[in-house]
Amino acid sequence: MTSILIVDDEPDMCWAIEHILQSENLNIITTYSGEDACFKLARGDFSIVFLDAKLPDMDGLDVARFASCLEGVRPKVFLVSGYHYSDDPVIRQAIEEGIICGFLAKPFSNQDIRGCLIG
Repeated sequence: MTSILIVDDEPDMCWAIEHILQSENLNIITTYSGEDACFKLARGDFSIVFLDAKLPDMDGLDVARFASCLEGVRPKVFLVSGYHYSDDPVIRQAIEEGIICGFLAKPFSNQDIRGCLIG
C-alpha cells in the first residue's frame, strides 16, 4: 500500500487533503510540524509528501531538502503554499535541483491533489 505524508500546521488543510485522497486506498499519515515530519520521513517509507511551505518551526523547503537526502527511494515532494506562486524563482530552483517535484498553490482543486498520484 502506498504511504502518503501530509505536513501542514493547519489541521483543516491536512483533513482536506486526506479526504480528497481517502478513496484511493492509501496509507495516509499527517503531521503539523517540520520536526515531526523529518522524524517520520527518517523512519517511514513514504511515496509522496504534501508539504506546506510555511511551518511554525521550519521552512517547508528545509524539510524537502531533508527528504531529498534520505537513503533509498526518496519520496516525491509536492510543496503546497498560499505564499509562493508557481513562477517564484525559489520554487523553480527547488524543482530544478530536485528538492521538490511539484508545486500546488492554495487554494487547490481535488484534481490538483489527485494528479500528484499519477506518474
